[in-house]
Amino acid sequence: MQMLVPYGYDPLPQALAEFIEAFNARELRFLSSDLLIHFGFEDEHSIDHAIIRAMQACISLKIPQSQHFRRIFIIRENGIDHIWKLSALGCYLTLVNEDPSHPLVARMQASLLMNLR
Repeated sequence: MQMLVPYGYDPLPQALAEFIEAFNARELRFLSSDLLIHFGFEDEHSIDHAIIRAMQACISLKIPQSQHFRRIFIIRENGIDHIWKLSALGCYLTLVNEDPSHPLVARMQASLLMNLR
């Protein structure tokens, strides 16, 4: 994954800073709320815990979290809520770190083990 990194210490013009941010976030194509709906997970708190575990995996692997996870805020009728934007790797790590009592998660974990044999 390629990233733009500004060179120097001068403050960047706002438009350029926003362009760099958008360029660096282009791989974050998935939303945690879509995982909830598409895969039928029970609640947003379980997906948040799975994301935290996935981020810890990135730390252990020395993979920059910012390339795979970004918290965004959404205004809803009852207030402001947060969801996550995820890269493909972030999405995969989140799914693998979800509750293993969910049939999809259990199948994914089992298939990983079967492929190691």
